Amino acid sequence: MTVDLENVRNAKGEIRICMTQDVAGFLKCREDPKAVKVKVPAVEGMSEVAVRGLREGRWMLLVLHDENGNGKMSKSLGIPKEGFGFSGNPAIRMGPPRAEDVVFDLPAGQSRQRVKVKYIL
Repeated sequence: MTVDLENVRNAKGEIRICMTQDVAGFLKCREDPKAVKVKVPAVEGMSEVAVRGLREGRWMLLVLHDENGNGKMSKSLGIPKEGFGFSGNPAIRMGPPRAEDVVFDLPAGQSRQRVKVKYIL
């Protein structure tokens, strides 16, 4: 599968992609031992990232632009300081999206997901 990333604001740090099938714990994707994780250097603007090792089924995709390279979302007063995105590009209001807003069916063979990285601060 290929993830098309849009709107990456700079080339600092790295892009972390985590894909999980755990609906209840999708926001803690990095803690899921069955999750598929990819880490690549950040590229400003648009880029493509290949994600391998996926089987067809229902997945949720999370993206973090880890600008400081600490491996987690940095926050200030609970507000994300780094870029993030989800499959389905749900509207972000007060808090994270629900699993049903980001879940998608991955078919066998080649597939693409487009994710717009969002920045709040």
